[in-house]
Order: sequence, then structure tokens, then C-alpha cells
Amino acid sequence: MNKITAFAKLIRLPNLLIIALTQYAIRWGVIYPMYSFINKQLLLNFQNEQDISKRITNPHIMQFQVSDMEFFFLTLATVMIAAAGYVINDYFDVKIDRINKPDQMVIDKGIKRREAMGAHLVISAIAILIAGLISFKLGLWQYSMIYIACAVGLWFYTTEFKKQFLIGNIVVALFVALVPFIVGLYELHLAAEKYRVLTYPPFEVNFKVIFNFVLGFSSLAFLINLVREILKDAEDLEGDRAFGCRTVPIVLGIETTKNMVSFLIILIIAIIGYIQKGQWDSNAKLSFIYLLAFIQIPLAVIIYFIQKAQTPKDFRTPDLLSKIVMLTGVLYTFIIYYSFMNNV
Repeated sequence: MNKITAFAKLIRLPNLLIIALTQYAIRWGVIYPMYSFINKQLLLNFQNEQDISKRITNPHIMQFQVSDMEFFFLTLATVMIAAAGYVINDYFDVKIDRINKPDQMVIDKGIKRREAMGAHLVISAIAILIAGLISFKLGLWQYSMIYIACAVGLWFYTTEFKKQFLIGNIVVALFVALVPFIVGLYELHLAAEKYRVLTYPPFEVNFKVIFNFVLGFSSLAFLINLVREILKDAEDLEGDRAFGCRTVPIVLGIETTKNMVSFLIILIIAIIGYIQKGQWDSNAKLSFIYLLAFIQIPLAVIIYFIQKAQTPKDFRTPDLLSKIVMLTGVLYTFIIYYSFMNNV
């Protein structure tokens, strides 16, 4: 295995591409079409305004406040923090991975341990520097603390939290939830400051609506990833037990873990069902069908495989399916884009 191939495997290149896709999907699949819809409503109200003095004050057309280049570097910083997290995770998990997944190991096979540690430190430092510079340029320097917290948190996750009951699963799920959330945090903070004066009765710009969409994605990403993290622990049961980890399957046992994960999945299905009720009432059939076919039914299939599982290897299929559901969740932004742009 050459160095380039080994490094690409070490940083989980496909996962990093999905992280970048997620952030761009939120920007262009959620925020952009909502801006376009709001612009249409503002212009209609402006054209219908009877007061000449108000007609002269042309409303601003809403645009991205984070430029394409600035957004690229914020996404790059996010991807680099994740890459550094993968590297340090494998660095500290060498002994466990020799039991759980010996064929997938990279450290000590393609990459030396000191090279992995050096890569982690360099990647993390560059990511924090990029995030800090862009945040300062945007006047949101305080948000760069999120990137610092993630870099530090991933270190402690690998060295401490990962071996503890449920804490490690929650920490990673929170980091995943931040991927879409941070897009809305930067963009909508700046947009709300600039466009908060755009209130033309009976239409009012309400950034909470857009933010709630982003928050919804983040919340579901948290729950689905929490499910996946527990499934991975069930799959890695033997190696984790050999090195004294206290993961959910080790502490609660396989049967209780299966029921716990199944309950979480049912909760996700129920939350989506609540969203679908509003979609059905508003005649958003395409969105309703997509969520049913590509999110809820696959989640139900995952429950089936979880309940059938008897050995750690049996959890590989539901783990893989959960990754697919996370991807189809990201692709749901195309439905949002179509729905809003179709009304522009």
C-alpha cells in the first residue's frame, strides 16, 4: 500500500466528501431556494405598494452573506477537522483494531505512528487557522471557537470518551450534527443582521423559519448518527471488551442494545411522520413520498436486521444501511430546492 492510498484510507476520503456535500447541500439546497422564495415575495409586495415614498425605497434582494470563497474555506476547515479526527482515532485504536478490523488497518502498515500524529497536529492547526481567519473576516470571530472545540473534543473523544458508556456516542453525534448546523449559523447570523429591516406587511422576513429547517437537519443527523455509533460499538464488541471499554453493548448487553437502538429509530420515524403530516396537509406530496421511501422504510428495514442480529458481524448490514439513510437524508435537500424554486 503506497503512502497516498494509505493516507486517503486513513482520513476516510469518502466520508470527507459526504461532509463537504452536506454543507454545500444545506447552502444551495435549503438556504438558497428559501432566499429566492423570499425575494419573490418581497418584490411582489414592493410592486403592489401604493405609497410612492415606499416604492422609492427599493427592498434589498437577499443574497448570500458568506461568499462562495469564504464558504469553500469554512467547508475545507470542517473537512480537515474531521480528517484529523479520523487520524487520531486510528492512532489510539491500533491495538483494538487488530482485533476488530485487522484487514482495514493503515497505521503501522502504510503509515507510521509518528507520521499519523504529525499529520493530525498539522491538519488540525491549519483547519483552526483557516476557520479563525474566515470568522474574523466575517466579523464572527467567536464562532471560530466551535472549530477549536471540535478539534479538542475529538482528541478527548478518542482518548477518554470513546471508552465510556454512551458519552462517546453522544459526542460524535453532536459533531456530526454541527456539520449542517454551522452552515446556517454563519450565513443566517449575517443575513438576519443585514435584512432584519425587511418587513413589508403582510409579508415579513422570518429567518427563524430557515433556521428551523437547518436545525431540523442537524437534529435528525444527531439521532441517526447516534444510532450508527451504537451499531458500530455492537459490531466492535470483541475488541472493545478486550481492552476494557464500557460501550453500550458491553454494559447493557446485545439484546438491550438492540431494543434501545430500535426505539431510537422508531423515534426518528415518528418525528419524520409529524413533519409529513404538515406536508400532506399542504399538498407537498413529493416530499412526503421521498421521506417515506428513502428514509422511513429503510429505517424500518434497519430495525428488522437489528432484531435478527445475534453476533457482532450481524450488525454490519444495519450499520451500512444507516450510512445510506444519512446520505439520502442529505439528498433530501434536492426535494426542498425543487419545492421552493418551483414556486419562484
